[in-house]
Amino acid sequence: KAQQKLEAADANWKKFQTRSDRLTLPNFDERLRKLEDIRCECEQAQTLSGDIYAAETYKVASEEHSITIKLFYQYLYEENTFYNHVSKYLSSRMPEIEQKLENDELIPSFGYDLAKHCLKRNDTLIAYPIEICIRLLENSLNEQGLFRIAPSQGKQKKLVAELNLHAIDRGRTLYDLNYDPHVPASTLKQYLRELPDCLLTNALLSQWNDVISI
Repeated sequence: KAQQKLEAADANWKKFQTRSDRLTLPNFDERLRKLEDIRCECEQAQTLSGDIYAAETYKVASEEHSITIKLFYQYLYEENTFYNHVSKYLSSRMPEIEQKLENDELIPSFGYDLAKHCLKRNDTLIAYPIEICIRLLENSLNEQGLFRIAPSQGKQKKLVAELNLHAIDRGRTLYDLNYDPHVPASTLKQYLRELPDCLLTNALLSQWNDVISI
């Protein structure tokens, strides 16, 4: 603002000084001195404002270190306190959350622990993907190349998705689902391959090796 006032006063002073009628204008010199005085006052005010601004700037700069330490430390302290509270809360709720997730009926069957999966089934201890695939293959055991010929990848992915969602009822047939026998056969192989523990279990591996050596 001080700079703007100085520029305005300077412009008025210069404009009045160069008037074409300055020689005939009454009290020209006196009025010119007044404009010059105003210009000088504005210049002094501008200088004073600059000094005040510089002083405040230097003051803030000199206090920057202490301000930074105080605010930054306070910020870190608040952040640490907040995340500690979050951590404690989550730690107290994790067992409950884990239990709810573990009991979720829509946990994907593929890649999931076989024993845990079977324990969740109320009416049978057979894994859902195994049961459905076997039922779908019930009348197709004489199909040529069964478990050897690869099916359409798109159809196999679709069947895997349906099995993960438990979306196929026991009474459905290959005809109902528009699948050929190679789709459930290959899907069954995929399910067994993706088990976290092998079908014969790692725990019994040494005993199976003993049987082989007999």
